[in-house]
Amino acid sequence: MCHNLAGLGVFEKDEEGNAVKRIFYVNEKLFKASYHGRVACTGCHQDVKDIPHTDVKKVDCSSSCHMTDPSDNSEFTHKRMAQDLKNSVHGKKGGEHDEDLPECKDCHNNKPYQITVKQSLQTMNFLKVCLECHQSEEWAERFYEHTFYRASIRRSSKDIVALCSRCHADQEMMQKHDLDVVMGFEDTFHGKAIQYGDEDVANCLNCHAPYAMDYSPHRIGSEETPGSAVHPDNKLATCQQSGCHADATEKFASQGKVHPSSYTFSKASTASNDEREFQQWVIYLITLVYKILIAVIVGFFVLHRILDLLAARREKKRLGEV
Repeated sequence: MCHNLAGLGVFEKDEEGNAVKRIFYVNEKLFKASYHGRVACTGCHQDVKDIPHTDVKKVDCSSSCHMTDPSDNSEFTHKRMAQDLKNSVHGKKGGEHDEDLPECKDCHNNKPYQITVKQSLQTMNFLKVCLECHQSEEWAERFYEHTFYRASIRRSSKDIVALCSRCHADQEMMQKHDLDVVMGFEDTFHGKAIQYGDEDVANCLNCHAPYAMDYSPHRIGSEETPGSAVHPDNKLATCQQSGCHADATEKFASQGKVHPSSYTFSKASTASNDEREFQQWVIYLITLVYKILIAVIVGFFVLHRILDLLAARREKKRLGEV
């Protein structure tokens, strides 16, 4: 009744003291078609008891929540994934800049299902079989959409690279956390193939959280974490995983550059601001020289071709053929 009103929101002050409006409008149609579309508001906002709401707390994705787990009839919860994230390189708090660490909603958004049961005749025939036992057609459709979503690729490689780059290509953020800035991945073979839509080439998660090796995006570890997919002891196995470099050697795994961060920017702990600025300037000059060189060579060939055509036309005129 309230959140269905377009424009509903409140004005608050940001860190700089500017007035910012927080929108509380919820599109009912989109929400009902989304992943959490059958979850009641209080399934997530468990502390909301009064209207108007007061002292609303941030949603805790690890709480026991909104439905019964059909596998054992217990209350469903994301607690195990939340604990995995807490123990991962993305969840270890206690540092100076904990506000930069990602939370559930930074990677997961509650968007509508991309493929619904109404879009496929084969699906509708399949549902007829389901409805022989399950009496609720709405429940059967919802269950199928959820199952199809979980069994399919939920993000393209291009989307995964863009998601990870939101933080790892941010130079200022990475320097605060003493990490390499991952720049230049789009110029590598993997990056170029992903840009052209190749879904068989490795993206960030294929190396840092390969499902083929029983890893999970919630349990990503750094190269210094024993047991992580990118730890020096495991790099070879990661490269050799099914569908990738099956014949990779120790030398390939230890010296290969997946993303050239190591020569794009030095680690914040080992390089001063002047050194980083010098490195950036050198990379910029090299890139500029290559661009100028390519433009000059292509321009020369174009000019050569034009002069050749003019010479041929002049020769034809001399012979009276034009």
